[in-house]
Amino acid sequence: MTLRHGPGCVVLAVCLASLASPVLITAPASPEAFANFESSLTSPIRVSADGSRLFAVNTPDARLSVFDLSQPWAPTLIAEIPVGLEPVSVNPRLSDSISIVSVSRGIVVDTIRVPDEPADVVFAGTNRAFVTASRSNRVLAINTVTHAQVASIPVLGGNPRALAVSPDGQRVYAAFALSGNRTTIVPAAWAPPPPAPDNPDLPPAPHEGLIVDAVDPAWSWLIRYSMPDNDVVEIDATTLTVNRYFSRVGTVNFGLAIQPTTGAIYVANTNARNLVRFESALRGHIVDSRVTRIDPSSGTVTPFDLNPAIDYSILPNPAARAIALAEPTALVFEPGGNGLYVAAFGTDRVAHVDAGGNVISRIEIGPAPGAIVDPSSKRGPRGLAMHGSVPLLYVLNRISNTITVILTGADVAVNAVDVGSFDPTPDVIRRGRGFLYDAKLSGNGTASCASCHVDADVDMLAWDLGNPGGSMQTVVSATGSFELHPMKGPMTTQTLRGLDHLEPLHWRGDREDFTAFNHAFDALMGGTELSTDDMAAFRDFINTIRFHPNPNQKLDRTLPTFLEGGNPVLGQAIFMNDEYSSKRPGAPCASCHITPGPGTNRTLISKDLLQEQQDFKVPHLRAVYRKTHFDKQAGAASIDGFGLAHNGSFSTLAEFLSIPPFDLIRFDATRKRHLAAFLLTFDTGTAPAVGFTRTVTPANWWLPGVGNDLALLEGQAASGNIDLIGKGTINGQRVGLLYMPLTGDYLSDRTSLGRVTREQLRNFVIGGDTLTAMGVPPGSGVRLGIDRDLDGVMDGDEGR
Repeated sequence: MTLRHGPGCVVLAVCLASLASPVLITAPASPEAFANFESSLTSPIRVSADGSRLFAVNTPDARLSVFDLSQPWAPTLIAEIPVGLEPVSVNPRLSDSISIVSVSRGIVVDTIRVPDEPADVVFAGTNRAFVTASRSNRVLAINTVTHAQVASIPVLGGNPRALAVSPDGQRVYAAFALSGNRTTIVPAAWAPPPPAPDNPDLPPAPHEGLIVDAVDPAWSWLIRYSMPDNDVVEIDATTLTVNRYFSRVGTVNFGLAIQPTTGAIYVANTNARNLVRFESALRGHIVDSRVTRIDPSSGTVTPFDLNPAIDYSILPNPAARAIALAEPTALVFEPGGNGLYVAAFGTDRVAHVDAGGNVISRIEIGPAPGAIVDPSSKRGPRGLAMHGSVPLLYVLNRISNTITVILTGADVAVNAVDVGSFDPTPDVIRRGRGFLYDAKLSGNGTASCASCHVDADVDMLAWDLGNPGGSMQTVVSATGSFELHPMKGPMTTQTLRGLDHLEPLHWRGDREDFTAFNHAFDALMGGTELSTDDMAAFRDFINTIRFHPNPNQKLDRTLPTFLEGGNPVLGQAIFMNDEYSSKRPGAPCASCHITPGPGTNRTLISKDLLQEQQDFKVPHLRAVYRKTHFDKQAGAASIDGFGLAHNGSFSTLAEFLSIPPFDLIRFDATRKRHLAAFLLTFDTGTAPAVGFTRTVTPANWWLPGVGNDLALLEGQAASGNIDLIGKGTINGQRVGLLYMPLTGDYLSDRTSLGRVTREQLRNFVIGGDTLTAMGVPPGSGVRLGIDRDLDGVMDGDEGR
């Protein structure tokens, strides 16, 4: 079979539902049955080339929805096909695989393993698909006939996600989502003293580092590395090599679109203002929301501000909030290329923009138009797809899980439909998600919490959000009482994932719990603090968000014996048993960085013990593996400007472990290598087999690797690391399966079929059936495998 994108076959994973008119079921799943990874959507909605079908990811239900467009203004849901966990584009983000789906059969017919966190896929050249492997900083080329990977192209940039193809199909463009903005850190040892506090009652501020532009000539003697700040890469679809990079496009680059006649590249992005020092100076103006044009013939990069008329000195500013276009995430051109449409995710608007970046019109997507603020009703436009022959635009709304239909001739919304017939999103997520993403909560509608905590994660930057006019803060920990200065210096953005039971929060533990961040809605965003109930709803939503698996672990959740020059197994022994400091006799790393667990005992450590300028909380270690792209060696080209520790001043774990507090190991290169290797494999709380997928077909059932993968998945289910589900056909009928570890067989979603053994499943496949096995988070197997709505009636018996 040939891998292609059209009405008959798409690169996504799917399961055909009843062709009868669907009825939306809104009963939410319990939080225990729903694992929230808050994945970033990239290209979540597309129209088939012939205009007959609309494809949209139903991310919360792990399905691809297929709509009939016989009446294009009223899409009719005709199929819902189960795919991998957290589908974000034409492939599932968490599954680390690409799923090939037969729309006619309603099942996944093949899965292609790719590196960590695939984000987008396009077709270019001859028989080739291109996939961004975002966590690995690679673009993969796959043969669409054989499904074999033909190239893995390393790219110099942070987190490649969105893809686009030149009009002639010979060049592929990838946008680096977390590209940075050429800012970096001057360590405290070299930075000038901080300014005097505005509050005369404050003592001098701690002497911390300084955020600078890497090309600032004042620091050329110290910053001997370069920061290319690559934002978009161009790849030759024939030679599979990098042609060139484009820089100075944006800080966080969400979406790409190609002007169909000139080939100009347009990028939806935000540009961070982290060179501005102190919270009060940033108040109400944290990022700029932009569309940037790249001329492929000259390489000229031209950014267009989507909010040029806003006066940021006025706060609050309801007039600005009524027109603001915040956090653009997607772009699509009109068929003729005269103008394009931009999804303003933060303000629930779609903007019609001309090729020069001028806003022609603004289209309200949600029920809170103008300056009205209502996070509970937020839609969250995240993906756009234009119909090729009818003047209609389809908008996928991430938060409400709906599709808005816009009549482009009049630039007005004319219809809205649900993405699927069922949305399992728990109420705790529905109630609180809008507070993270709603830019109208700022004083002028230009920024949200997600402006820096991108999709509840990070922007890979540091910010100096100190307050020279603030007051000293007393924080009481199990290790003592600490006085913290309001001028804290640069701190890297921390993820909002995995915060449940991690209090106190922040690098210094200066937030008692998540609700203590409420002041930022006023002090930083220039808006109004939330009510107690709203802030509690925000907290409860945040506490549902999990980390992705650590790709450096083995699939069975054990550690490799070699990684980055060290042995993680030996490193774990050092971490658990060896003393690291003469000031803490008998105490290994694990005495504070507890494991199993998040890697923190949640206490504060004194600045004297740390030999730092300030007291700090013991940080968790679950995201260390993601901070390995800051290279400050002389002559290096660094992707990131910030690395490890609170201000990002360390580029490697070996460098960090060489500072004086680690006096018992700092000169032991071997132990440092092993310890660093272990930290890069630190468990995130999600097993590596979560999302692991294997499709078994008549053509591959006999391969040893297939049997080994199934045995591994069954073993991980027996260990409690995953639930194991299956989707596909038995005797030609679509079926769902759930592995039962106690009995070693599979429970089907059809009463008439009952339980089946692995040997029986193998015989069904030999006879012509196809089955896909997938590891899913513990507790979610019943919902994802056999009873979608958890009503006690199996999906197969309901005809789902």
